[in-house]
Amino acid sequence: MNSLKIKNFKAYREELDELILDGKSFLVYGENGSGKSSIYEAIKVVFFRDRLLPDVASGTTPEVTTQIYNDFWNTYKNKNATESFFEIEVNNTNYADFDSNPYQVFMIAMDRLCVSGSLRLDELLENFDLKIEEINEFCHEHYETIETEVNSKLEEFQEKNISIVIDNEDDFSIKITDSTRGLDYKENIKNYFNEAKLNLIILLLLFEAIKCAKKSSKKKILVLDDFITSLDMSNRTFLMQYILEAFGDDFQIVILTHNVYFYNLIMYLVNDSFKVKDKWEFVNLYEVGSEHKLYMNSVIIKLSDIEDELNSDNPNFQTIGNQLRQKFERLLYEFSKSLMIGSVEESNKILKLIENSENIYFKKQGNRTSNELISEIENLLNENNDHNLSDRIKSKIDSYKLDDLDNIQKTLRELKLYRKVSMHSLSHGRIGQSSWSQKEIKQSLILLKRLESSINSLNTPEQRRTDGL
Repeated sequence: MNSLKIKNFKAYREELDELILDGKSFLVYGENGSGKSSIYEAIKVVFFRDRLLPDVASGTTPEVTTQIYNDFWNTYKNKNATESFFEIEVNNTNYADFDSNPYQVFMIAMDRLCVSGSLRLDELLENFDLKIEEINEFCHEHYETIETEVNSKLEEFQEKNISIVIDNEDDFSIKITDSTRGLDYKENIKNYFNEAKLNLIILLLLFEAIKCAKKSSKKKILVLDDFITSLDMSNRTFLMQYILEAFGDDFQIVILTHNVYFYNLIMYLVNDSFKVKDKWEFVNLYEVGSEHKLYMNSVIIKLSDIEDELNSDNPNFQTIGNQLRQKFERLLYEFSKSLMIGSVEESNKILKLIENSENIYFKKQGNRTSNELISEIENLLNENNDHNLSDRIKSKIDSYKLDDLDNIQKTLRELKLYRKVSMHSLSHGRIGQSSWSQKEIKQSLILLKRLESSINSLNTPEQRRTDGL
């Protein structure tokens, strides 16, 4: 995919800013409700629309069939949209006209990772949106390879006691063995194996099947939506390394996540371990009021550019207003993401939380947040050393207090005022009104520079580049 446009679809009442990808893989971060799943569903409509259509009873008239299909597609339309239809464009082509034949797409969403009494390879592959034809024949041909590779990966992931067997004579049912605990089961596996282990096995089965199914003649896309939620933290790292090694060269990878730690882990692996940053785009989705905003980290709004536009002979004040507002929102969200404070839903909530906090805990050295502070306090308590324990805990807490919080809070309070009187008015084109002045725009720039400087002091130069600051 080179580009994706969405309008009046699911969460998006208005048009989502166009995703310009140029065939790159992309990582999307956004809290629940920010619109990630809508992007996932839009991609599914493009590449799996024939599978999505409801069955129509034989003998039904063409008029009834059309009405059934119209009613079905209306379930995808944003409920508040004024238009009667939604729009999805891929590579500047309407989804209904887009030729998906040259593509081989594999889509895995966390809400489909469910296990009942037993696990079967064919049922697992049918349950997900995977471009694999003749699944039963595929399983007969590849089950041994899949079994061998999954067991090999479990060993690499330090899960040496866990192994699987795919029984081709029993409808490809999967037996799971835990040699340490003496477990060996095909049925009721949820009673014997925890969710994290089962989901790891399921993901490895899916990924190894995809490796067997991929076709060199096709353009291949792998789409993953919040697929690591129930995995152990250590296995998330192993799994992401495996994905980049197995699919990084010949797949366009799309990852959507609300987990900020996983987002940062992927950015680290892409930028520092695998050094393939030029093959990736990093995207942030935010919900601002009832609108969904998209910021691509490669598109950097520089305050110096806004200042140059303001000082030009014929400044475009609406552009200036939009850029000021977007820069403020971007800085605010990146600040909250760095500090891990609250959920990223609306800028007003983040502002309120930061303004009302007596202390925010963040250690510049190593970018350590309150989670690490709690871990360090636990370590002190586990030492069973009561000598000056209270003082040592207090010292540890003090070392995490954000020194510059008072100045940041003051800057944010002022920016709230200027967002209301200048940024908002400018960005909505109210040029003829006297609710703003160039003096207020210049003061907004000064405050944004101050806030950007505070955020930059928290992050390393590499983090500032990957966050688009």
